[in-house]
This record gives sequence, structure tokens and C-alpha cells, in this order.
Amino acid sequence: MILRTVLLLMALFGGHPSMTQSILRLEEQRFEGDPCPLRNGSTGICRKASQCRGSIRAKELHCEFSGYDAVICCALAPNATFDSSARVVQTACSTVRRTEVRIAEHAVGVVTEARVGEFPFMGLVSYDDERTRCGAALISDRFLLTATHCFKNVKPTAVRLGTNQADDPMADSYAIAKIHRHRGYTQQTKQDDIALIELRSPVTMNAQVQPICLHTSLIDLPETTNLTLMGWGRDNADNLPNALLKGAVNPVLRSTCQARYTAGGRVIRLTEKQMCALGELNPDGLATDACEGDSGGPLVLRDDNRYYLVGLVSYGSGCGDDKYAGIYTRVASYLDWIIERVWKS
Repeated sequence: MILRTVLLLMALFGGHPSMTQSILRLEEQRFEGDPCPLRNGSTGICRKASQCRGSIRAKELHCEFSGYDAVICCALAPNATFDSSARVVQTACSTVRRTEVRIAEHAVGVVTEARVGEFPFMGLVSYDDERTRCGAALISDRFLLTATHCFKNVKPTAVRLGTNQADDPMADSYAIAKIHRHRGYTQQTKQDDIALIELRSPVTMNAQVQPICLHTSLIDLPETTNLTLMGWGRDNADNLPNALLKGAVNPVLRSTCQARYTAGGRVIRLTEKQMCALGELNPDGLATDACEGDSGGPLVLRDDNRYYLVGLVSYGSGCGDDKYAGIYTRVASYLDWIIERVWKS
């Protein structure tokens, strides 16, 4: 472990072993995702060294290791702040079972079917009309995260878990006790498009049903980051599939995303509480993207054999248009709101 860390730092510093000898650690324990003091007196956030090379060159202080990975105090992106609720979320995440993760090429664009149990946190919100669908992500034994707009005109009847087939009679079905809508949401601005589904009874966990960790960093993910979205929304043929579909997408800079919508005459206003993502084109020129019926579903990041919930499907312009990325609610911006309702104690 020590040898691997030294080699990593040598590689990042250009192979000079003398530079690794001057590494200084924080006096107090700080773990990945925690706030930390930068040398200029401002507050940064602990991130893996491989994701924050600039801070290594600036000789910022080091945090505690994350497995075999060195972690360093990293400067926040402009306008980003650290949410002190991250520790509560990380504690909950520590109980989530690690699983074997295999990312394959969702919804529209480059699509494949998900394997049974591949996404054990994935829930299907059921309505009286079977053609109305929304996705949701299990985050505890009583709560799922989804989008507020999933409930603007319709009332859900239950949430189904533990299946990748929309009509699976063996799926676990749970009655809904309450929908916690974010009060800031309006259909006009589409801001604060996040909601919690509270179940009447605790979920029975097994290999096919497990909660997902919440992503806590407010730093924008690099555009090369591989993310996965999934859902039972409309597919390339504009049909509602029975199988859960999945696909790979990458973050799109918010400024780029905003500019493309504006250039196309779409009047929207993106904020730091939102993010954009889009995937590669299929042979028919359709970009991997969420579509109708995928709303509220998870956008996830894989790290250390765990999935982290980064975003929730919110809205977009059509499906699979490579000019307009899908727009997602950024989960890390709502940790306080989530914790107040899910982990009050």
C-alpha cells in the first residue's frame, strides 16, 4: 500500500522521489469528501490525488487515504461550497454492500438491457395508468429519491423494487406513505426538481434490493467521467420497453449546455444545482439520453465497486438530440434537505 502510494505521487510529480518526501498531512483526520484548510486560508475539499493534480503541485496538505488512493486537500471549483452534511451521508454509505459492477453501453441512443440485480437500488414508480412511468433510487430502507415533476398531475400507487422487468409479477411492491416534494419546484423554472418517496414499511434488503450511496461533492465532474443512466422510459423505437435499459453518458459543462439551448431558442436558466450529460451517438445518429418515462431516475457514478447517485433525470429537449444534453438535478446540492427527512436522528 505504501509503495503504491509513493509510486502514484512520484508519477504525479514527474518521477522525482525528493518531492514525495515533503508531503505534509493535516493535523486532524479528514476523509474524502470532507472540508479541509488550504494554504491560502480558504476551504477546500478532500479528493483523490489523481483528480486534483494542481493541488499536489501547490503542495497542499494531505487527507486520510481512501483505500489505496492518496487523498489531498483540493481547491473548490468557482461558486462551489462544501456541504457539512456529507459526513452523515458517507456514514450511511459505509453500510451499502459493494457489488461487482459492469458498465455496458440506455433509454435512447446506444442501449442495452440491464442484468437482474445489476442496479439493486433502481425503483419503478407505479401509477393507475401503466403507461405512466418514473424512476426512483432507493437511498435507505424507507426512502427513495426521484423528481418532483413525477407527481405534478398524477398520484403514484406503489414503488416496485428488485426487478429489471416492468411487468414482473415477482417484483417487491411497496405502498407509499408520503411524497415529500421540494417546495422550491415550479413547472416554469424546473428548479429544485427533487422529491422523496416515503414507504409505509421498511424495504427487505437482499442481493437484488440495496440502497445507493449519495454523491457529496459539489465540484463539477470532468467531462471525461463515465456516468450511467437507466430507466423504463421510451426507447429508440418510441416504445415503452419492458426491460430496464441502461447506457453511458458524460457530463457536459453547464456553460456549454446553457449556450446550446440558448442558441436553439430554448429559454432555460441552469443553476449550480443542476448538471447536464449526454452520451455517444448510435448508428442512426441518436445520442444516448434519457427520454419520457425515465424522469426521476438515477444518474450514477461507479467508484470502488459502489454506485453513487449523482443526478436525477429532470428534463431536456426531446430525446437523443446531440445538440441538447439531458438536464439533471444535482443530488449533492440537496444533502441538508434529504438528511432532514431521511436521517433526522
